[in-house]
Amino acid sequence: MQPPIKSLLCHHLSQLLLITNKIPQSLFGKQLSPDMFSMGDNAKIAANFALRGYCPLVDRKVVSFDKKGVIKEDIQDTIERTLEYLDTLPKVTQLDTSRIITDKAGFIEVQLPQIEFIYQYILPNLLFHISLVYGTARAHGVALSKGDFDGYHSYPAGFSFV
Repeated sequence: MQPPIKSLLCHHLSQLLLITNKIPQSLFGKQLSPDMFSMGDNAKIAANFALRGYCPLVDRKVVSFDKKGVIKEDIQDTIERTLEYLDTLPKVTQLDTSRIITDKAGFIEVQLPQIEFIYQYILPNLLFHISLVYGTARAHGVALSKGDFDGYHSYPAGFSFV
């Protein structure tokens, strides 16, 4: 049996919401480098990847709750509405390796069986964009821990490995 996809996506989006709660509004337009999306855009892209991944599994049109800005409240609303929408969709308990899902990856179209689509395309991209939110926030002095990212790790205040 495969892990429940919806709960996996919702767990990561819930952690993203927790992370965005700790980020001041003034930082949502910041980037790790000039040729990368802003922190706010990366948060919205992560939310959209959850929908791009799950909606095709349950034969629903892919929707987006993106409000097209980098205002903290709008970004958090995008994540919250994505979580609420996912909650209304049926659970997928098994992925069909014979069913192909198509999506646009940059300038190419990917066509992958459901299991590869979720585990090799959607999840890595979702985590990539959440990592960019986390990394950009940390680079700009936001106090975040690995526990904020994964929801499990715990370290005492001020702890550092280096």
